[in-house]
Amino acid sequence: ESILDMANATFTPVRQLRWHYRSRHPNLIAISNKMIYDEKLTIFPAARDGDPSLGVDLVEIEGEYRKGRNIPEARAIVAGAIQHMRDHPERSLGLATMNKDQTELILSEFERERSRHPHVEAYIDRWAEKDDGLEEFFVKNLETIQGDERDVIMICTLYGPDAKTGKVYQRFGPVNSVHGHRRLNVLFSRAKEKIVTYSSMKPTDIQADGK
Repeated sequence: ESILDMANATFTPVRQLRWHYRSRHPNLIAISNKMIYDEKLTIFPAARDGDPSLGVDLVEIEGEYRKGRNIPEARAIVAGAIQHMRDHPERSLGLATMNKDQTELILSEFERERSRHPHVEAYIDRWAEKDDGLEEFFVKNLETIQGDERDVIMICTLYGPDAKTGKVYQRFGPVNSVHGHRRLNVLFSRAKEKIVTYSSMKPTDIQADGK
């Protein structure tokens, strides 16, 4: 189930990660540092702390969760990606979401918009060629994003009000598993410069009792 668990049980004493190199703004690693590393990471201060192009942003969406998909969120994150490719061609980009169905929906929406915007093709070609495609554009789900890093990561949280009842059920797919917190930690620590989260949920929608 977990190579990390096996290693921790075999090799003692356990040695934790002590410093973090990827994030160029402390907010990008703050939650991981608190929840996973017990605030023991050495975090490098941002040279441009107040720069809006760095750090963490939230885009609130009036979406709904229906059969493993959230169409408004998919369209919103694709619009955000199209704008990023126009305004910041010098910054690499990746899109991430929680399951394969939403990944396929985002890819479908993106391909439909791609032909309408010439700058998108230029952006994709540029990053596919630069450094042999090391930071080319991607759309991935929670299970396949391990090891990736990009300047900007846009995250579609997927879950939200049920289409019929309006209730946010506490069923969050792989996030509800025993190691769900590790998957979230991987997901939310991929960005070097900025994370933009697109979500249909409010903080109060997530209940501690899981009902």
